[in-house]
Amino acid sequence: MIPKPVYELLPGVYVVGSIIALAVADHFIVVLPVALLLSTAAYIIYLRYQFRHLTARERAVLMTQRFKSGAKPKYVRKRHHSF
Repeated sequence: MIPKPVYELLPGVYVVGSIIALAVADHFIVVLPVALLLSTAAYIIYLRYQFRHLTARERAVLMTQRFKSGAKPKYVRKRHHSF
């Protein structure tokens, strides 16, 4: 997992990075990746806003449905202890 401050800043970094890329672009083909990056940032901001404005009960229902959907759990790396 990434640290929470980095997690919270990522959409803003995407927006700033895309604006900088657009400003220094010397070719029109850069517009497509910039648009993709901006749309990704907007989608992440929308999803976070939507989830954070749910009631506790709505969040619990949403998370229960998500985990009951049969999706495979993400791979968790085993920790190796050195002695």
